[in-house]
Amino acid sequence: MLVNILEDGIMVKQDYLVRMIQEIISAIARAILNKKKIRQQDRDEYDLLTQQMLGFPVKELATMDVQELIDRYANEEDRIGKIELASVYLLRFSEEVEDDILLKSKLRQDGIRLLKYVQQEDTNFSIQRDCLIRMLETNQ
Repeated sequence: MLVNILEDGIMVKQDYLVRMIQEIISAIARAILNKKKIRQQDRDEYDLLTQQMLGFPVKELATMDVQELIDRYANEEDRIGKIELASVYLLRFSEEVEDDILLKSKLRQDGIRLLKYVQQEDTNFSIQRDCLIRMLETNQ
């Protein structure tokens, strides 16, 4: 019985984490699609939540290699969700960069590569993710 309770608690925690990741990704994707500026308070909140979920400062994503990020979560149960969150964060961050075109391009390319990786490796196909990838590729 105790094992069932512990398993249920872990499942609830994982379900909550998945819902939080989906909510953050949806909000960021909506902002990218609408070219809407995110309020500073919301941006700070997203950054903090993303940092907590990824386990490292989000600004490190700008200098991190795609394969390094994938390898970082190789043994984690929720690796796909974390990689997807990182990819969408990179895309959001690329939209905010205005003065460094090379950095903007790198962030965008890395975000797309990670999204493609997630789409390929995830056991659940996401039509929204697929459409976002196509839209981003056609707008390059």
